[in-house]
Amino acid sequence: MPVCRQTELFLLSVLLGGGLGVLWDVFRAIRAIFPLMGKTVPTAICDGLYLVLCGMGIYIFSLISGDGQVRGYYWLGAFLGAVIYILTAGTVVIGIIRRIFGTVYRIVGGALRKAAKPFSQMFQKIDTKKGYKFVTNAKKMFHKCKYYQKDLKSKGQMVYNKTAKMK
Repeated sequence: MPVCRQTELFLLSVLLGGGLGVLWDVFRAIRAIFPLMGKTVPTAICDGLYLVLCGMGIYIFSLISGDGQVRGYYWLGAFLGAVIYILTAGTVVIGIIRRIFGTVYRIVGGALRKAAKPFSQMFQKIDTKKGYKFVTNAKKMFHKCKYYQKDLKSKGQMVYNKTAKMK
């Protein structure tokens, strides 16, 4: 294979890597959509799918463009293209995605907070009423315990004094 063809295939693999970088941003956006599931489940699924799609992409690239020969510089070019995309345009794209989802979350969250406000106020009133009763009951119990401790001490002394007198 001539050197000019190898150079062409290397540059095409760099473009393939840029496409894989775009795919990486798609999976990052999917993970940003599902923050409620936790971070491990969506990350594991997206990373697994990304690795499978990368492997298939480079394999198909080597079958079609490289006449079925898998070369190391295909992998190197794809990696280089993905890194270049992620460090340049990827930062802009993920910034736009974060702004979009941030706006959506603020709008949806604000609507849910407004819809839930009457219910939360009702539960706060119920809680404060019960809390007030709990506080007053706790104060009464504390004072009762204080008096019971005094009574126990005085009775204990009396019992002690009675046994001392018996001897």
